Amino acid sequence: MFLLIPDWISAYSISEFSLIGTIIIVSWAILMIVLEQLYPYQKDLKIFRRGFWLDLVWYTLIQSYFLQIVIFEWIIKPIRLYAFPDDHGLISHWPFWAIVLFFLVTHDFYIYWFHRLQHQIAFFWRTHEAHHSVRDVDWLAGSRSHFTEILINQTIEFLPIFLLLDAHSASYMVIIKGVIDATWGMWIHANVDVRSGKLQYFFNGPEMHQWHHANHHEVFYKNFSTKLAIWDWLFGTGFLPGLKPLSFDFIKPKIYGLPYAYPNGFFSQLIYALVRYDFSTFENKTLYRYLLLFRQNFVKGLDSLFSTKIYDFLFDTENKKYEHEDIYCHNCGQKMKYYYLKNQFTQNCQNCNPYETLEKFS
Repeated sequence: MFLLIPDWISAYSISEFSLIGTIIIVSWAILMIVLEQLYPYQKDLKIFRRGFWLDLVWYTLIQSYFLQIVIFEWIIKPIRLYAFPDDHGLISHWPFWAIVLFFLVTHDFYIYWFHRLQHQIAFFWRTHEAHHSVRDVDWLAGSRSHFTEILINQTIEFLPIFLLLDAHSASYMVIIKGVIDATWGMWIHANVDVRSGKLQYFFNGPEMHQWHHANHHEVFYKNFSTKLAIWDWLFGTGFLPGLKPLSFDFIKPKIYGLPYAYPNGFFSQLIYALVRYDFSTFENKTLYRYLLLFRQNFVKGLDSLFSTKIYDFLFDTENKKYEHEDIYCHNCGQKMKYYYLKNQFTQNCQNCNPYETLEKFS
């Protein structure tokens, strides 16, 4: 039995519907950029913030392209053909709206617990720490995820769609689910100062997720929800000043990122999650480093030629108040980073004096 797809969807072929989905995602990204400029959460964050091109080019475009092939063609498709060669959708007879809701809620419930597990167990934290290495959180920050994390989550997310629906219906449903995931992911990371009040008990947004990315000790294990914030409040991991404050005297995070030094390049981040190594030496010798220098010098040349300030706009030379990666321990020489602990700016060396709740992050 095939899913009764609404006429406004079935009027388009799969390729046409996919193109519409892409247009929606791009349009939503533009809307997020506009809202971030009009109503910024962190007022000194620029459009082309630190790591912007890393997240856009390497994580969003290149990595996503290849992982899409691996997940759908090499994993899901063979499993689907082996498990249900007759193409019978077990729940294709359900109403369309019920199927969309079913996949949204069940996957969101799963992602809450897996996300929480990633913050609790060192093995799974390795798959997630790249995502928290973003030091300027905006609409694009959600795209920075190690390939192992995407491989696990998107396989678990989309495989049931192809197992429970017929192949034709599943193709439409994957696009719908993908658009919802992409737009909601951009929203919860957006640098938008929205005040939704008690709605944050039910629906996740920038208010709670900005705190999840904060480099504040008290919120390292808070706000794991993606779409439905209700999971955090039900299972005791919700935090938002005004709804359930901890010991904070301020309502916005002071600093973002990881409480320890982490690689800056795509390949160095990819490798570092699998094997710990001296990434500072590695990054200084990579082609990526030279390309960055070339790009910066090229833009500086344009500024000198045309008397412009493009370099300052792109590379944010004025906003350096959150730059703390070049602090070294006077005992062992290991690079350290600042984080907040009980409203105080705290310096930590994991090698000499690991904080008890940071041990699993080493």
